[in-house]
Amino acid sequence: MRHLNTFLRRAALPIVLAGLVNAPAAFAQCLQASDRMAEILNRRHTADTMVLAHRGYWGKYNSGDHSIPENSTAAIVSANHACMDGIEVDVKESQDGVLYLLHDFHLGRTTDVYSVKGGAKYNPMNNSGTNPAINHVAAIDIDRLRLLTPDRNGVSLHRVPRVSGVLQSWVLNRLSTPIIFDTKTTSAVIRLDQLAGSLVPNSASTMGAKVNATLYPDPAAFFRDAPRLAPIPVFTTNMLGVINVADSLNKWGRVTKTVEINVKQHNGLLSYQKNQVQHNGNRVGVFHAIPDGPVANAFYKNTGECCYRLSDVYYHYIVMRQNAGRDTDDRRGNLDFINSEHFGLITSDDPNGVVKFLAGKGKRNSHLKRYD
Repeated sequence: MRHLNTFLRRAALPIVLAGLVNAPAAFAQCLQASDRMAEILNRRHTADTMVLAHRGYWGKYNSGDHSIPENSTAAIVSANHACMDGIEVDVKESQDGVLYLLHDFHLGRTTDVYSVKGGAKYNPMNNSGTNPAINHVAAIDIDRLRLLTPDRNGVSLHRVPRVSGVLQSWVLNRLSTPIIFDTKTTSAVIRLDQLAGSLVPNSASTMGAKVNATLYPDPAAFFRDAPRLAPIPVFTTNMLGVINVADSLNKWGRVTKTVEINVKQHNGLLSYQKNQVQHNGNRVGVFHAIPDGPVANAFYKNTGECCYRLSDVYYHYIVMRQNAGRDTDDRRGNLDFINSEHFGLITSDDPNGVVKFLAGKGKRNSHLKRYD
């Protein structure tokens, strides 16, 4: 517990520790961070399907403490003590270029920004109240914010974590879970690489970055910007009309052995590309789409506003004004579908539930079969 207190203090995050998940009895079975990262990146072979805890181990899916907010330092600590394969957290930039953990591009859904900026608490249902974009707010103000509880009914004691504080505490407390940062801009990639390189020894073996292939169609550009981070390129269906996906996949396939390809249905868009990558012996990841909105089967938008359904974003692929394909379903919320498509890396808000499912399918023979 002393180490947990040190981690949270050094990350500038006051927190009540009662109720945090304790380390499981099988904690000794957990691999070191570099070994788990090597398996995630397919540099070290395992036939098991690997799982990333999306936004950490938080909210109702945390079997020990439902009050832990998403993308909080406590969610990272809890994931580490639950011996998860890896953690995926979201990175956003302040107005003055400081990196924070935050899922949305705006602050209203997850923080008490109204207490600093004034106005009413943000209401996602009618998009009213105080909800500034994080890149319009200076770090000095963001540091004053607290994260809301996962149900948004109260204000927690958790601050919005600076990435620098998370990295420093990860090293000082010798955490053993690799972290994958989901980055959306080249400037965030560059700053993240600089932070990881200066704060984490051998950062490429424990710290990674998911990057949209539209941001870096050619991996050479990524490695110029981020020579000290392990990349996982992400391909989504709507990229088909933006970049040459086949060409980009070929280039990335020469330097990485794990990519994320978000195929939504059997024989859907990008299925051919996914199958080719798997045929070449590489690991393919997917996002496990669990609705997170206050409305049934709905997701918050990346502004924090409620809501959209997966059917709202089916991509219609047009080539030379001709119909070249369109998904009619999105099965990524169904673990039977994900398993049948032989994905080797799953990013989920319910990592514990995913691991239990995979264990029942014989896909966790060399790893902990459950976290709680």
